[in-house]
Amino acid sequence: MYLSLDWIKNWVKLPRDLSAKQIALDLTMATVEVEEIIDESAQLKDIVVGKIEELSNHPDADRLQVCRVNLGDSVEQIVCGGINLSKGMLVAVAKVGSRVKWHGQGDLVTLAKTKIRGVESSGMIAAAEEIGLADIFPQSSEKEILDLSNLKVKVGQSLSQALELNDIIIDIDNKSINHRPDLWGQYGLARELAAIYKLKLQDYKISELKAKDEIKLKVSVDDKDNCFRYMAGVVKNVQIAPSPLWLKKKLSAVGIRPINNIVDVTNYVMYELGQPLHAFDADHIEGGEIVVKLATKGEKFVTLDGVSRKLTAESLMIADAKKYVALAGIMGGQNSEIGSDTTTIVLESANFRAANIRRTSVALSLRSESSARFEKSLDPLLTDLALRRTIEMILTLCPEAYLASTIVDINNNPFKVIDLIVPEELINRRFGVIIPTAEIKDILKRLQFGVEYKAKTLAIRVPSFRATKDISIPEDIVEEVARIYGYDNIDAKLPQVTLQKPDTDLAIELERNVKRFLAGSQVYDEVFTYPFTEQAWVKKLGLDLSDHLQVKNALSPEQTYLSISLLPNLLKKAEANLRWFNDFRIFELDRVFHKKVKGIYHLDFTKKKFLPRQEKQLAGIEVGPVNLEQAFFVVKGLVESMMDFCRIDWQASPTELTYAAVAYDIKFQDTTLGQFGVLKPGLFDSGSQKVSVAFWHIDFSLLVKYVSRVKKYQPLPKFPAVNRDMAIVVDQGVTWQDIAKEVGKLSSLIKSIVPFDVFTGQGVAEAKKSVAFHLEFRSDDRTLLTEDVDKLIQDILLVLHKKFKAVLR
Repeated sequence: MYLSLDWIKNWVKLPRDLSAKQIALDLTMATVEVEEIIDESAQLKDIVVGKIEELSNHPDADRLQVCRVNLGDSVEQIVCGGINLSKGMLVAVAKVGSRVKWHGQGDLVTLAKTKIRGVESSGMIAAAEEIGLADIFPQSSEKEILDLSNLKVKVGQSLSQALELNDIIIDIDNKSINHRPDLWGQYGLARELAAIYKLKLQDYKISELKAKDEIKLKVSVDDKDNCFRYMAGVVKNVQIAPSPLWLKKKLSAVGIRPINNIVDVTNYVMYELGQPLHAFDADHIEGGEIVVKLATKGEKFVTLDGVSRKLTAESLMIADAKKYVALAGIMGGQNSEIGSDTTTIVLESANFRAANIRRTSVALSLRSESSARFEKSLDPLLTDLALRRTIEMILTLCPEAYLASTIVDINNNPFKVIDLIVPEELINRRFGVIIPTAEIKDILKRLQFGVEYKAKTLAIRVPSFRATKDISIPEDIVEEVARIYGYDNIDAKLPQVTLQKPDTDLAIELERNVKRFLAGSQVYDEVFTYPFTEQAWVKKLGLDLSDHLQVKNALSPEQTYLSISLLPNLLKKAEANLRWFNDFRIFELDRVFHKKVKGIYHLDFTKKKFLPRQEKQLAGIEVGPVNLEQAFFVVKGLVESMMDFCRIDWQASPTELTYAAVAYDIKFQDTTLGQFGVLKPGLFDSGSQKVSVAFWHIDFSLLVKYVSRVKKYQPLPKFPAVNRDMAIVVDQGVTWQDIAKEVGKLSSLIKSIVPFDVFTGQGVAEAKKSVAFHLEFRSDDRTLLTEDVDKLIQDILLVLHKKFKAVLR
């Protein structure tokens, strides 16, 4: 959005000593974010009005002429190829050092004194497109020079001064006014500046219009939910012509290309008030009837840009008795476009539901200056003001024209008057500064709020242009007062607060600690993947595709189904990493999505519909050039270490998984926390390398639930320990967990039992295995004797033999 400081002078007189830079700063601090300050005259620096005194043919080029040009303070020789040059012609001369675009193309170049085909040339006689004025002075040929002879300009005068192209434009970031529909026009911005600087704002005045009742224009609104107001009138005897220079300059300054007088007036009023308008050729409106209605899904409509668009069932259309003539609030139709022979027009000024315009614009991939304003929720009262202003301007530009119909007005305005009761204490408490009552009232009145003060309470009526989406609660009034009063007026001091120890979030703390544990002592690398599972991996791992949530608007086939497990993506990442490594460990902690399990977040206020469960899962894989048995013991050791780290007394229970050669449940009491095991050979594409893949995954929400935060102090032992190693032969079905359990409960003197070898083969009977382990014995109140330890060893052997028929190897 562009703010023209020259334009707003129609309604507010800014102090002469107020710089554009200061205005931009004050606007940023109080209202909007300013992107840039544009000096219109800067692009015309060192470009002046010149007069061609002499013309002669170039001695070495048929299409070039050598000109003697009077620049006021000097006469320069310039070589030019313009086709419309003549003696005495007033032209725009770009002097040496100025910046122009060659033939209006490419980047700006700096002119230097040069020789063209052997003839010296000092500067350039410019075409309009070469100095950025093609919109104001359209060319019939690229070789046509800008002719200033019919304008009241002086030789030697700077072109910006001669053409009065010296406006200052402030470029406002559109994102900062999305909530302010009243700031999408020059008058609204003038009103804001008047409030900031305590200046008088002139009323937006329109002359009384006289209408003839020659034409009976019929208007009906079928969709009152999406069309809040529709006004229209017919103007006859218009003459389509180029706009006057002043109008072209106004539009060009704010980035709008002039087209013709009628279209330019509608654009001018849109930029002045923020209210879009549209003009139809009345001869193309069948039956003299306008109907506002929804389209039928799949219908096609050709817009002004010549594109045939497939309509949705939500597309709001403007139609006549037989056809659509405009896409409401977005763009007119090619079939009712104003042409050079148009003499009668139907002017439309309407107000539409913002959400409908936004959805239609997005669905059809079509945005316009009109849709950008309607989707901000405009004030329906603007439609009358804008229509009358447009008609007034057209009648001025076309003296023979007249209003040939009464103005039709169908008003379904849904916006109610907003009255707010705001305690004065609320404003001061929220702002943190005591603002005088008179100042509060003055600020609100400058912003055109209705204000009554009684018993330290403000009764406030919100103006219609702020009541469509911006101001609705007392806190909004606090913000209005605060921003105009100035945030800089708040003392730079810390507020008094009561410091309290923050509550510890166990989940966040555990997540941080577990990641450090895995990345530190366990040498894992953390990875991050998208929350989608490819169908190929679902099939490969034997998962059920129907258990996965399907995304309706998937960006690609690979992103169609949400993950119920982190393993597929970890395995995919592992396959990719095998190009560089053959031995690595990776893990991920992220959410998974369960289609059939209700979550805790509800979809609406009825609290009957819920999002699916989305708990966090912790998973990892280990890839290495080892056999299946070694891989299993490595991952089992990792799970043991992690459970010890979390201080969870866990158990392992054999289970079956479709993708695992061997798998165990990780259990705490009767709750399954997760699984670990080794992947079946063949499921993992390792190329020419032979590797085993071990996996583990844990329900992180359960881990948070059962982790123990209790830490027990244990002093250093006072007496030495005695270490022994033992190897026994047992059946292969006997687990180490059972052996350790029996040994551990035998005596409190047994402090540690750690396995270090499992062997089968030569010297060990078939269906048997040798299990070797370390034993540590220690007493807390004396030094153990050899006899004490020997007796304990015999007791261990007896227990193991009785329980498992174990034999000392």
